[in-house]
Amino acid sequence: TVTRTFLLDGPEARVSMPGRVDWAVVNAGGHGFYRVRYAPELLKKLARKLNVLGAIDRFNLVNDAWAGALAGLVPLADYLDLTSRFRDERDKNVWAMLTGSFEYLNRIIAPAERPAFEVLVRDRLGPAVEGLGWSREPDESDLAAQLRGDLLRVMGTLGNDTEVQAKARGLYARYREDPSAVDPDVVPALVAILAFAGGAGEYADFVETFKAARTPQEEQRYLYSLAGFRQPELLEQTLQRTINGEVRAQDAPFLVRSLLISVYARESAWRFVKANWETLERQYPPKSGLRRMCEGIIGLATPELEADVREFFGARRITLGGKTLEQHLERLHVTVVFREREALNLAEYLSRQRL
Repeated sequence: TVTRTFLLDGPEARVSMPGRVDWAVVNAGGHGFYRVRYAPELLKKLARKLNVLGAIDRFNLVNDAWAGALAGLVPLADYLDLTSRFRDERDKNVWAMLTGSFEYLNRIIAPAERPAFEVLVRDRLGPAVEGLGWSREPDESDLAAQLRGDLLRVMGTLGNDTEVQAKARGLYARYREDPSAVDPDVVPALVAILAFAGGAGEYADFVETFKAARTPQEEQRYLYSLAGFRQPELLEQTLQRTINGEVRAQDAPFLVRSLLISVYARESAWRFVKANWETLERQYPPKSGLRRMCEGIIGLATPELEADVREFFGARRITLGGKTLEQHLERLHVTVVFREREALNLAEYLSRQRL
């Protein structure tokens, strides 16, 4: 390995290397505060060398490529091809970057394309999920245990994996009988998966468990799981609970935020916010409550919803303190622009994938 360190004091610099160079990592170790955009061929070569890169360099490779895709500087297909090289990844932070990008893409795809996208998610996560299993191994690190829970959650929700969902149901039943029978790092994933795949029965059970929770952690887990259901009538019940006194005022804004971000609830949640703005303003904690809730408008990622959001806030001259609202609106606009630019590219990629 040859390392070169130099100061870039102009728009271009050339570095001499001993002999032929097949591949190179820029900003090795992640010490520099800048993005790196690799030429397509070099990116492909780096993707084949992941086994010799450290975790921070693998993280930066994904992070920079995704930032480039968002900015329109890296073809989205190139980024998605890159993600296919991380099937055996075991670093929690690298996976957080990967799954975060998948969740972002899920917000911009058309409902008809979601099954194909779920196939892609299962393909990318499958080997790691199988390798990690469902229970903690002796001498396993805390980060590895946390990664297991993270990936199971994404596999059972974003990936809509029916085998994972069935296994989660069985483990959850065991957990309710004996909490010590299930790895604590897996329990949040089980709850999230059952909310996503469940219906009225699971919803009623989770509401009851939320109200009778023995610990604050358990209460929060079941409360926010209510935003993970997909049935319109259940989501409407959750929205009503944020103003009828069942949910504490300091927790309700976060629940509404989650509903605004959910692709299954965002339209109804936005209608609810508009119709009940005065009530929300009156009941939620001053300043912080509405500010936290409005973070969720970044999920309203269609041109029609963005226009409606801007009209609503503009007509009411709503401010959230400082540049908070402007920042939320900017992030929403970035997502909508990305959707308009990449929707067809994503659909074409999904249609020709061979998994």
